[in-house]
Amino acid sequence: MTIPAIQDFAPDAKSDLAVMLTGGGARAAYQVGLLKGLARHFPDLRIDIITGVSAGAINAMYLAAATGSLRQKAHDLERLWIDLSCSTIYDFHLRALIPKWGKRSLRGLLDTQPLRELMSRVLGVPSWAPIDSIEDNIRRGDLTALALMTLDYSTGQNVRWVQGRYFDVHEGPNRRTEPTRFTVEHVMASSALPFVFPAARIGNAWHGDGGIRLSTPFSSALHLGATHIIAMSTGYQRTPAEASMPLVPGYPPSAQILNQLVNAIFIDALDEDAARMERMNEMLRKMRPEDRGGMKPIDLLVLRPTIDLGKLAGDYERYLPRKLKLLVRILGGNETESSDLVSMLMFERPYTRALIDAGEADVESRIDEIRVFLGDEPSQIVAAS
Repeated sequence: MTIPAIQDFAPDAKSDLAVMLTGGGARAAYQVGLLKGLARHFPDLRIDIITGVSAGAINAMYLAAATGSLRQKAHDLERLWIDLSCSTIYDFHLRALIPKWGKRSLRGLLDTQPLRELMSRVLGVPSWAPIDSIEDNIRRGDLTALALMTLDYSTGQNVRWVQGRYFDVHEGPNRRTEPTRFTVEHVMASSALPFVFPAARIGNAWHGDGGIRLSTPFSSALHLGATHIIAMSTGYQRTPAEASMPLVPGYPPSAQILNQLVNAIFIDALDEDAARMERMNEMLRKMRPEDRGGMKPIDLLVLRPTIDLGKLAGDYERYLPRKLKLLVRILGGNETESSDLVSMLMFERPYTRALIDAGEADVESRIDEIRVFLGDEPSQIVAAS
């Protein structure tokens, strides 16, 4: 397996800052709070490389397509998120779950056509058309590259779609790189959580959530030339005491099993990849530069919530559409302490507002570490406590 903690660059390669935006459905509003917090202290911070997967692809696409300072982008992105509601993201009809003779199989629990239409309005293009503003930003030098990840359902390969000035093509048995000009359909594909959201068609293939087989989340940023990475996670890292505490009594309801699947897709891989990167960095720092074979340590800053966003979602469950709330309860959502599934579907202003505020607060609590990371201090891994 390729260890993604290192990169081999030409001597004149740039030293680029990358932001990696992970998935989590509605929890991606937390990333907007992180961006707002960063913009408050570093209003003109330049982000050269942007990578996104799942719901993080929505934020990644917006950042790559927008113009102006980080402060302006974060402000506009906040306005977009707080104006959302479940009905602007998806439609849900219970009758869609009833099989009909001679009809096609269920493509997704929810119909995400409203999200497709919203993204087209925001970006000013039909869903199938290239987004010219991304290419304009690349041409001006305001952006080095954008990468979004999807899963090709027909081959089982994880696909890294890239638009940028330069990038390293990295291939493997279960992954491939595809240069592209991004469209809304790439976002729809990357955020298509299996069985919940329908797959999106890109070319002749159907693609779904890129987080499913993304075992090395940092690799995309590294192969695009990043030497400094800010990873914006939506996953709460439980303490050892919390991790050993059962969340449900007795036999786990379906909602609890789905919660574990959500965490496995969007959270666990990032933590494991960060640990591998830290170990590799420690080894490289003990070696003389001439013995590293062109490899170098990678600076990594992981920003994650200090509160459980799944548990927080439970406080806002009443805002879910009535039919969806009924389905969540049928699955046993009221029997588990953490509502991770609900947190992914809760595109309602009270919840997204709370997430944005939480992101801003977490930046404030770690601002000294962030200043060191963005300054001239020696390279180091800065992980969430």
